[in-house]
Amino acid sequence: MRRVTVLLIYGACCLAFAGCSSQDSDDASPQEESASEGGAAVVGDAGAGSESPETATTGGTETGPGSPDESSGHAATALPEGPYCEDWPKPAIVITATGQVHGYLEPCGCSEPQYGGISRRAALLQQLEDRGWPVAAFDLGGMLKRSRSQSVLKFQTMLAALGDMKYTGLAMGVEELRIGAGNLLALNAVDPDNPEAAVSFLGANIVLFGTPDLPGGPIRSRVIERGGKKIGVAAVFGSGLKEEAGSLDPNEIAITDPVEALKKAVAELKAANCDLLVLLSHARLDESKQFATEFPDFQLVLSTGPIEEPLTNNPVKVGTTTLVTVGHKGKHVGVLGWYPDDAANPFRFEMVKLDGERFPDPKKMIDHMRDYQDVLRQANLIETEQAVPHPRGHKYVGAEKCGECHTKAFEQWEGTKHAHAFDSLRKGRRGIPRIYDPECVTCHVAGWNPAQVLRYDSGYLSEKVTPQFLGVQCENCHGPGSRHIELVESDMLVEARKLVRVTKDQVSKSLCYDCHDLDNSPAFKFESYWPDIE
Repeated sequence: MRRVTVLLIYGACCLAFAGCSSQDSDDASPQEESASEGGAAVVGDAGAGSESPETATTGGTETGPGSPDESSGHAATALPEGPYCEDWPKPAIVITATGQVHGYLEPCGCSEPQYGGISRRAALLQQLEDRGWPVAAFDLGGMLKRSRSQSVLKFQTMLAALGDMKYTGLAMGVEELRIGAGNLLALNAVDPDNPEAAVSFLGANIVLFGTPDLPGGPIRSRVIERGGKKIGVAAVFGSGLKEEAGSLDPNEIAITDPVEALKKAVAELKAANCDLLVLLSHARLDESKQFATEFPDFQLVLSTGPIEEPLTNNPVKVGTTTLVTVGHKGKHVGVLGWYPDDAANPFRFEMVKLDGERFPDPKKMIDHMRDYQDVLRQANLIETEQAVPHPRGHKYVGAEKCGECHTKAFEQWEGTKHAHAFDSLRKGRRGIPRIYDPECVTCHVAGWNPAQVLRYDSGYLSEKVTPQFLGVQCENCHGPGSRHIELVESDMLVEARKLVRVTKDQVSKSLCYDCHDLDNSPAFKFESYWPDIE
């Protein structure tokens, strides 16, 4: 029986960050020059080098932001976790960029090492300010992963955190558009007494409710001042990503011609006599390169891309423009120093990995996380969101019911970490419980689909209502047991066993990884974990 009762060590919660991922790369065109083969780079006409970058040996076409579907011949370059930007003279402005965070708000704490999170990002930005460097922070969009009720609540928290980090621009991306025009308007709160402090929604070619320049809607461009310099920033949504955004109601959200929109944005920014023009391009990388070619007035283009950790061939020069990508999931922050008096090398760039040692959590960000969990508690999404029937049409019964027959397996399970998986949610990271967070709960209880963060209609609801489903149980792997019990009671034992049979081979290749993925359990090795539950 012990060979059949496969119990997995699930450990994910809260959409967390890991420090490992695949490296992907686009082929570079002949006019582009590699500006970096590692974490730091000096970027300019003389600093990019004369050799063309190594082209990828395998791969395919880019599939959009957040889609690491291309493999690369480049070896990953490990970023140092010591001092960062240490050899830089003081820049006129330091620009920090993030994007394609995809809902990864914080490390969940289920395993180490994990990187990223808004708290560590805030610590980095504060450290840069403490150096006396004028900081301008931007996000390229793609902040969410889904378009559900929890996504809107998370977006609200992330916007508040960006405001405290003094971000000045957020490009409208695929995920932002998916939550709908009404939510965007409701969440884009601008203080009328201090509009300059707002995190501007930027989208030169995004029109809400058929009304260009709608108050509260995305704006075409913005001018900010840092260190006595004027930065003009615009954002654009690439035409190639319209399908990624899904079936948007054209009466609510229209995506217009990006080129025509950028012509207007450039004219506005040039009329404002800006010292530096920056484009936030939420687009496929090839289209971002086209924007850089067609609009050389932008000295800097910050672009989304297919690579989770773009440590090689980044930045690149496209004509006279520097083009940068900053990766996914918020594990790194792209830091660019601007040196306008250095005509040969006007930019320095480094991808700074957000680890917990160099970047401790500021109290204000911890407060945001606590408030977010409290909002989830009040919303009670675990119990109120629509549940789905299990594909088999069967019901969950709980481990104790299984243990009525499978006594030895049940005793074995009671001594595993699986049986007590819910305890870590009660404690939570930084002492903040996660028991009301669907994205955490899904891998710590029975009766949910962890890959999709969906509750099955007979699965876990709450500690009070369904205590029999706490922890990772038999049915997490074997499926709901109601039909199995019916077959046993009908003396159809062969069919009963066949229904719930799961082989070690199946487990080692798929089931464990619904929760033990690279983000939440980067050190997971099936062969090492299996003896603990065998």
